[in-house]
Amino acid sequence: MKNQLLHNRYRLVSPIGVGGSGVVYIAFDTENAQKVAIKKVSIVSGDKLQLIEKEYRFLQKITHDNLIKAFEFFVIDDHAYIVFEYVYGKNLADIVVKNKHSVCLVSQLAIANQIARGIEVLNTGGIIHRDIKPQNIMLNIRTGQVKIVDLGIARNIEDMSDLQDDITGTYAYMSPEQTQGKISWTTDIFSLGVVLYQFLTWGDTSPFEEKNMYNTIQKIQNYNPIDICSVIDFTNATNKQKQTYEEVSQIIEKALYKRPEARWENAGIVADMFFNLHQKLLHEVNENPEKYKITTSRQISPQLQDVLHAMRDNYKSI
Repeated sequence: MKNQLLHNRYRLVSPIGVGGSGVVYIAFDTENAQKVAIKKVSIVSGDKLQLIEKEYRFLQKITHDNLIKAFEFFVIDDHAYIVFEYVYGKNLADIVVKNKHSVCLVSQLAIANQIARGIEVLNTGGIIHRDIKPQNIMLNIRTGQVKIVDLGIARNIEDMSDLQDDITGTYAYMSPEQTQGKISWTTDIFSLGVVLYQFLTWGDTSPFEEKNMYNTIQKIQNYNPIDICSVIDFTNATNKQKQTYEEVSQIIEKALYKRPEARWENAGIVADMFFNLHQKLLHEVNENPEKYKITTSRQISPQLQDVLHAMRDNYKSI
């Protein structure tokens, strides 16, 4: 498909990823002279088309720094396409596995804050992502912004009753209820906890990863990961850093509770806690905040709250 001109506007350059919901390409927007990302999805049913269109409509209506921007949606033959902003950077999986310890603790806290804030925006709008994992979290190296991507299997919380036995997502990052074909308001918070555990400990995989699906599911349902403070090397850590890790450990521990109702009530609480930890540690290191390109995301504005609540209440019209 290289050099193919789509929709009389977008020239495909090369594929950059294959996900559960489609293939993503780098493309060049000939009208605006800029790079974009285009997701191509095979339309196997009317339901599939409706889902991909809903992903576009939600992202097109909501503008938030921690969600990928969607520019256009179109259908050609038996494929649907969404045009997204191109993120100049890496996904969190590449950072954690291929660039270990490349991000300091201060920046890790800022990244954690931004991921949680993006999830808060989705959940407040009634959307459960269902596939929060390092590969679906992009870090823009130019702006320091974190972007949550790929809402291809996301669902509205109002559809919970229609999702019985629908086990969809990436097993090693699923919540216990997801492994049973269910979702809850805190499903994404559990997945967030898994991602942050791996990120803060620089692990190669999820703490629940096993050699096969069955053992992974059993581990998610029955195993509690080792406290991160028992995993991290504190040889060169300051007392303030040690204290910060202890507080982070408590945040992640609650996010990983097996019972949905026992976890943090919403991702905004988690985002605020990481914001506060970031500010305290940044003050302690006594350095110019501009040195750390990765900034934090503040609370959702009342105006955006109203828009998201309206979308949640009228989700069928999205």
